[in-house]
Amino acid sequence: MRIRRVSVWHGWYWLIEGFALWLRNPAFLSFIAFSSALALFAALLVPYIGGLLGMLLFPSLTLGIYNGCRAIDRRRRLSPELLLSGFRRHALDLLLAGFCNFVIGEVVMVCSILMNVEIPDMMAFTSPGYFYAIIVMMALLTPWNIVYLFVPQIIGWWRKPVTQALSASLIGCLRNWLPLLVYMLCYAFFVCMLVALVINFFNLTMEGLGTLACAVFILVMFPILLASFYVAARDIFGLPRRRRHRRHPSHSRARPAQETQGAETPL
Repeated sequence: MRIRRVSVWHGWYWLIEGFALWLRNPAFLSFIAFSSALALFAALLVPYIGGLLGMLLFPSLTLGIYNGCRAIDRRRRLSPELLLSGFRRHALDLLLAGFCNFVIGEVVMVCSILMNVEIPDMMAFTSPGYFYAIIVMMALLTPWNIVYLFVPQIIGWWRKPVTQALSASLIGCLRNWLPLLVYMLCYAFFVCMLVALVINFFNLTMEGLGTLACAVFILVMFPILLASFYVAARDIFGLPRRRRHRRHPSHSRARPAQETQGAETPL
């Protein structure tokens, strides 16, 4: 695995290429993306251990989505089983990565309590404490999210343990912080602009229709976002080559001397 440094314009290219990848097979990519989201939502509903279970399943499910994007990109056979491909190999490392994510989230919550910051409540978003809590939690979680950004792909594609995956993800993000910044700014700008256009356009037709159209638009953008993350991981870390099966010695026959004469000895 070689960690590349890409140009600034790749941040814009990732969005375009992610959208083009989604257009190749929007039904399949949307299916695996929303199936993964529903599985995580169902895991969160489990009493007492829902948060832990969701964090444990998150790396394996996201790796299944990225494997689906990889299959579309390489024009391979598509199957719903790709969603579960993250549970077949390196499942323990992926579960450990999810457990680390859960621990960091709990540590952030404890730190916010020790700093007398209330956990944000969506019903009280107008209170000044809400914005202070959001700023504190983002400041604590942003470094970890940068480290964790490409961990599932590195574990699943390059067969790295959790510690090496975290280190490689951090190095990849630091080497390409400017393209990643351009990517996030472009995505936020276009999503906000298009959401405003969709709401205003459909509200002119019927009152309240803009909100429904906005929800549909956000649902469409979700698999496109995941596809663009796949493109970013592919450009920064590359993709492993498929291993060729070695021929059994019994199948190899000694060639005649006239055929092998002058041939180089394979390494």
